[in-house]
Amino acid sequence: MDHVPAGARPRSLAAAWTLALTLGLLALAATLLGNQLIVTRFADAVRPDDLLFELLPYVRPARWLTLATLVVGFGAFLGDLVRSGRTALLPAVGAVFAVMYLLRAGIMVLTPLAPAQGEGPFLFSPQQYGMFPSGHVAALTLLAMLTPADRPRLRTLQRVLVAVMAAALVLAHGHYSIDVVGGLLLAFFVVRAWGSGPVLGPVARVTGPGTVAHRRLGTGRAPDGCDGP
Repeated sequence: MDHVPAGARPRSLAAAWTLALTLGLLALAATLLGNQLIVTRFADAVRPDDLLFELLPYVRPARWLTLATLVVGFGAFLGDLVRSGRTALLPAVGAVFAVMYLLRAGIMVLTPLAPAQGEGPFLFSPQQYGMFPSGHVAALTLLAMLTPADRPRLRTLQRVLVAVMAAALVLAHGHYSIDVVGGLLLAFFVVRAWGSGPVLGPVARVTGPGTVAHRRLGTGRAPDGCDGP
């Protein structure tokens, strides 16, 4: 059964999925190109000092906790959408994440830094060189912000996972502490800007405002300019 309010669902699922997947592919390409640029043009990038690295112990196994939090966060979020009959919101959710990663790809090349963990991959090969802002933190923050207000337990879980991710990344030297802050701010900006302006407004009209609409007062009311038919 479809439990998505008319103001939150896309007018055309085919068009919504096409746009969301296109944005996702662009975000992936931009991220790969950005990493390649950092590797080839900034091979001697600095590894700056980090106050929290000095104050807190290095906990290598914490790197696996970063993977676990992503699996739990996305699993819980997507599982809830399926169980609640809100799968029509998925294109909008995907588009929100794609926009976030597109912005991150552009930002990370502005201040190229050496990987916080040193040489070698953090978890899997190939090694990623884009440090600021943290995509791990931004992704989980998006999940927390996009969780509808009528899912208080899920929202609490997602917020806890954001805190766990932030701590694990710093303890395992997966990201500098400023990267964690940057990830939080990037996610907040994308959610607040979604459905407005000359770029994100038209995107949201195609994909539907999705769970961003659900988040606002928990009513399913769409952001300005994104009202459904």
